[in-house]
Amino acid sequence: MGSGTFREILRRAMSQENIELVRRAFRLYETGDHQRFAETMADDCVISGPEEWPEPGPFEGKSKVMGQIERLASDWDEHHFSDLTVVADEGDWVVWEYRWHTRGAGSGIEATVEMASAHRVVAGRQVEAHFRWNPVEALEAAGLSE
Repeated sequence: MGSGTFREILRRAMSQENIELVRRAFRLYETGDHQRFAETMADDCVISGPEEWPEPGPFEGKSKVMGQIERLASDWDEHHFSDLTVVADEGDWVVWEYRWHTRGAGSGIEATVEMASAHRVVAGRQVEAHFRWNPVEALEAAGLSE
């Protein structure tokens, strides 16, 4: 028989599903498919932004979360993520670091920001997402820091 107990194998499978769900959410946000992005979020979801962000939240409930997601997307003519890397994958939490490349809708100014985020996934939906400036802060938001 393969390595690991049944629980360990099941945990790894669930963990991979959580990673793929969040990766899919990033891609849906990039493409502007907010309806399908909303399907990745739980009805009682909560998101928050980093300190010093103009609107850090928290935003509670799918309606408020999606309002913020759509408002943020309206700021950009174009945006995409690169170097999406899983920093931690523990329990319900997946913590990422990445680069967010943007071009302002009105200004045309291009910028690249290094960010990190912690996403808690329960029953196939994101229930929390906390965006931070670096992986240490994202791990803290997830309660995974040492």
